[in-house]
Amino acid sequence: MAQPMTSEQERQIKRFFEDALIGLGLTKDQAQTLITSGGEFQQEVKDLMLAFVTGKQVYKLARAILGNDFITPEEVAKTRGITYTEEQLRQFSNTLPKVEVLQWLREHGYMLVPGPANPIALLDIRVMNATYFYSKEGGWYANDSEKFSRDDKAAVKWLAVRKDIVPDSTSKTWEEQTVLLSSDEYVPNAGEFAWAITTYYAVRGIYLFPGLYARTSSVGSDGGRVDLGDFGSSGLRVDYYFDDNRSGDLGVASARKL
Repeated sequence: MAQPMTSEQERQIKRFFEDALIGLGLTKDQAQTLITSGGEFQQEVKDLMLAFVTGKQVYKLARAILGNDFITPEEVAKTRGITYTEEQLRQFSNTLPKVEVLQWLREHGYMLVPGPANPIALLDIRVMNATYFYSKEGGWYANDSEKFSRDDKAAVKWLAVRKDIVPDSTSKTWEEQTVLLSSDEYVPNAGEFAWAITTYYAVRGIYLFPGLYARTSSVGSDGGRVDLGDFGSSGLRVDYYFDDNRSGDLGVASARKL
């Protein structure tokens, strides 16, 4: 449970405001404007303070660079029905990628989303909202032998995932696809990929990968490479292909190292 601020902390914060007021050098008319709109001014100050301590102020820059491809923890909590702790919210605000990385994400068609409040795998994500999946329950990947659907997880951290397959990655083997990635990229596992694209839909209402499948780093019990895609109103489909298979609708997913 969060502890209230101490009297000493309150005293220091008040001093910050007093020092700032001295440095402003307001005129008599400007000071009167603040007095006249005292209630509105107080609310603006409160909003600014809360934005600063929760990281929302930091997020303004990410939003300016990525637009709707940047999703905040608050948006995820609201749409996915999860709760982040204050410590997790601070972690997200303190680990937001640097400007040059945000610009790289924009240039390469990436989204930036916060991970879940607890590490979760593919089957956990389906339990959260089965309507997002073509198989609402059961299916081949729910078999006990398919460890990836329980073990390959999305972690509690920022996740940057490309919103489309890697360019020119269809009709290629797994080996041929992976060499297309830069040194800054990696292939996400099934849990990371499923979390990113279902969260993007939950928050933005936009389906990604319609008519296309993307290979992940996860591997099924028989050695087939797990792929997800063809996301639409009927739900996200989960399938697999062996690494030497080439298909015109099968590319590879990519995530940015952060």
